[in-house]
Amino acid sequence: MEPLLKLLEARTSFNAILQIGIDVMILGLLVVVMRVRKPKMSKKHEELVASFEKIVEETAEISRKFEVNLGKRQELLQQITLKLDERLQEGQKLCARLEQLSRVQTETAAIRHASKADAIIQTSDQQKVLALAQKGLTAAEIAKRIKRPVGEVELILNLRKIAS
Repeated sequence: MEPLLKLLEARTSFNAILQIGIDVMILGLLVVVMRVRKPKMSKKHEELVASFEKIVEETAEISRKFEVNLGKRQELLQQITLKLDERLQEGQKLCARLEQLSRVQTETAAIRHASKADAIIQTSDQQKVLALAQKGLTAAEIAKRIKRPVGEVELILNLRKIAS
């Protein structure tokens, strides 16, 4: 059985090689026939072919110029994009800084407002304490009326005595 398979394989290889050789010879003959039998063109056709060749050459030149121009524009767009990215980053940094300054300013204003309110409240409370003390009320009675701790009322009264 093996000898038969080897014979078939060898025959298949031989057939393939024979087919390739025949194909190559046919192609060679075709090339020879085409060269020998060149179709002749009339003068009109030759002029038409020449004009088409000229158009193709001009189109190729225009295409090359267009590609060069396109390349330059692409480089320019890349440069512009880089500059815009840089400016965008600078703008983002400035926005972050402005937000930070705004927060600081808001906090400062809130602290000032709270300090003024505390000063007004303290001044108002101090005036009430002193007015009630002039009426003869005790520190405990004054604290009860203005709803402040007794120690705070006593401190205000003692500071008043020291200042006098």
